[in-house]
Amino acid sequence: MFQLVIIVVVFALVVFGLVKVFDKYLNKTSRLIISIVLWAIAVVFSYFIYESIQAPIKFEKIKEGRFKVAVAKFQEIKNIQQAYKSVKGTYTDNMDSIIKFVENEYFVILERKDTSVVDVERNKAFGIDSGYFIDKVITKEIGRVKVKDSLYKDSDRYKRLNIVKVDGITAEIKLETKMKTINETKVPLFKASLAKAALLTDLDKTLVDKENKTKSVEGIDGDMIVLGSLDEVNLTGNWPKKYGKNE
Repeated sequence: MFQLVIIVVVFALVVFGLVKVFDKYLNKTSRLIISIVLWAIAVVFSYFIYESIQAPIKFEKIKEGRFKVAVAKFQEIKNIQQAYKSVKGTYTDNMDSIIKFVENEYFVILERKDTSVVDVERNKAFGIDSGYFIDKVITKEIGRVKVKDSLYKDSDRYKRLNIVKVDGITAEIKLETKMKTINETKVPLFKASLAKAALLTDLDKTLVDKENKTKSVEGIDGDMIVLGSLDEVNLTGNWPKKYGKNE
């Protein structure tokens, strides 16, 4: 930006110098015409310089606004996937399954009570009646609530969880699931991802390409917005907190 300012100043000085030269060697009418043309060129040139300075600033503002909208979708996807897993024991990469889950399934409301019972076998082994106890948690179902009533009430936005619409742009979030053996136990993994370029498709390609190479604690690294992982148990996002919670 500093270099651009220098260019503008130098160009203005050149125009001013040319006007002075023309004042000396041309008649009044010619001097007036040439002066008007030169200053018009200077104004146009300055405008383009100004726009080149403002373009990255405008890009950043638009980008951040769209990324915040997308991150809000990712957070909602995370919530519904955690709810789905709590009931089904796994995640899903199918939107129809999510819709059916929200509309048809229930959360079970449990009452939990801590208690202790006599450890009969251990007491028998030591020849006593009640010296050892086992701590237990007793659960009792006391009710059920429909998933839709709990999470969405009168809204149907769960039907479009994987679609981001902002500023006339429509982009689709990719959902992926996988079962992986970790420490000899099969665990479900989940990942949601969205190409940043899909949200910035109407903006300057050079600036979009630069954004895709981002590596910064204040930005989203790489060319994708990502939630979760197919390699490890992880449901965090790769965005900084200025875009929203990611834990």
